[in-house]
Amino acid sequence: MNALLDFLSRNLRLLGALAIAIAAVTWWMDIAGLVHECIYCRTQRTAIGIVGVFMILPDPRAWWLRYPASAVCFLGASVAVDQIFLVIRNLSAGRESDPMNLILASGALLVLIGQALLLFTPQHRPSPDKGS
Repeated sequence: MNALLDFLSRNLRLLGALAIAIAAVTWWMDIAGLVHECIYCRTQRTAIGIVGVFMILPDPRAWWLRYPASAVCFLGASVAVDQIFLVIRNLSAGRESDPMNLILASGALLVLIGQALLLFTPQHRPSPDKGS
C-alpha cells in the first residue's frame, strides 16, 4: 500500500493533468449535447478540474494552496453525496432515475476525496541509500 501511495505522491502533477483532461473531456461532452444536462455533474467535474489545476502548481502542498483546494474538493464531494442520495431516494420510491448516475457520482466522490488526501500526503523523499 505504501508503494502505491508513494507512486501517487510522486506523480501528483501527472494526476493533476489527468484530472484537468477528464474535466475538459466531460465538459466537451456536456456542451456537445452528448450527455444529459445535470447541475450535480457539472459541479463535480468543475471541482475535479479546479483541484487538478492546484495539483500542477509548483508547490501544491503549500498550506495556502491546500486550503482553497480542500474547500473545492469538499464542495464537489458534498454535491456528489447529495446526488448519490437523490438517486437512491428516487430508485427506492419507484421513480425514474438512471442508476448510472449513482456509479458516476460515486466515482467523482472517490476522485475528489483522493485529490484532497494526496494534497495532504508528505512529499515523496528518496530514502538514503543503505548500501553506502
